[in-house]
Amino acid sequence: MIDVLRFYWPALVFLLLSGSSALHSLAQEPSATINTEITEDSSRVVLKVGTKHSPPFAIKNPDGSWTGISIELWKHLTDELNLEFQFEELPLDEILDKLETCDLDAAVAAISVTSERHERVGFCHPHFSTGLGIAISSRERTGPGTILRRVVSSGLVKLMLTMVGIVIVCGFLFWIFERNRNTTMFGGKRRQGIGMGVWWSTTLLLGNKGVVPASSMGRLLAALAMFSSIIVVSTLTGVITSVLTVQQLDTGIARVADLHHVRVATINDSTSADYLRQRHIFFRAYQTPEAAIQAVDDNQADAVVYDAALLKYLASEQFINRIDIVPVLFNVQEYAIALCPGSNLRRPLNEELLRYRESDAWDELVYRYLGE
Repeated sequence: MIDVLRFYWPALVFLLLSGSSALHSLAQEPSATINTEITEDSSRVVLKVGTKHSPPFAIKNPDGSWTGISIELWKHLTDELNLEFQFEELPLDEILDKLETCDLDAAVAAISVTSERHERVGFCHPHFSTGLGIAISSRERTGPGTILRRVVSSGLVKLMLTMVGIVIVCGFLFWIFERNRNTTMFGGKRRQGIGMGVWWSTTLLLGNKGVVPASSMGRLLAALAMFSSIIVVSTLTGVITSVLTVQQLDTGIARVADLHHVRVATINDSTSADYLRQRHIFFRAYQTPEAAIQAVDDNQADAVVYDAALLKYLASEQFINRIDIVPVLFNVQEYAIALCPGSNLRRPLNEELLRYRESDAWDELVYRYLGE
């Protein structure tokens, strides 16, 4: 018997060691699963959530509390998932840095999804679609400088120069055709005769019949001039009307290309700053949207380029009748909740987000802040 035990002893020791190792592994696996899943006990973990003042999506109240579209969305999602959190106010670049290193669990504000950011951090499904907009001062819409810019850019100057050229040519031809037939008006020195011809052609272009030409060529030229006067007067009237139309009386900014010729303001470390930089549009950067809009209101800038929804909210809440939003939307972008890379929060948040966006409560939330 002893010989048998002596023979099987190494095998028994090996089996005991293997079993101990397997039991140890099994004991460790459940704890790893708990750490990567949301369970009933996950509410004990306080999530660190970065945010920044970005009305109407993240608004810091005087008492230090936070409201806004993105903030209330986040509160709803965490309530449904039984999660606890605390907000940490940070600049956007620092929020992204801390998310990338997982020093923050999530971030909610007006955070747009870009390819560069997507490589650094994770994102939930987008919850709001918007784009860049342009805000201008209401006071600039009827100023003399604005009207002058509209006159120059409308083609009125070119039309007037063309009319002057036609009048001079017609006046010279009238003098040639009439100088031997109508010596009373076109006789005498050349300068005097040509001057009379220019005056006569001017009156004809403006619809005044004036003196009947004596020569057949003069009468033909007068008939052509009178017919042309109808086209000239109607065209001139249309151009002047378009220049003086109320809808056109602005800073001359109607598209992105117009930003090259005005003083532009935007926000530091924003997608709008990146957009302007890529298109070689010079701008002055401010720390907050309110500061940038205030610069326009103080005539230190001509236009603010920033997220259209934020500009619209501030214009209707803090700069009433002082700031107008140009009816143009460009560089369409989407806002989403940002997460630490590989976060286990993404799936449950997305599922609850989709349910919430399909409800009337979401429409009411957006309407409460944006009226749309």
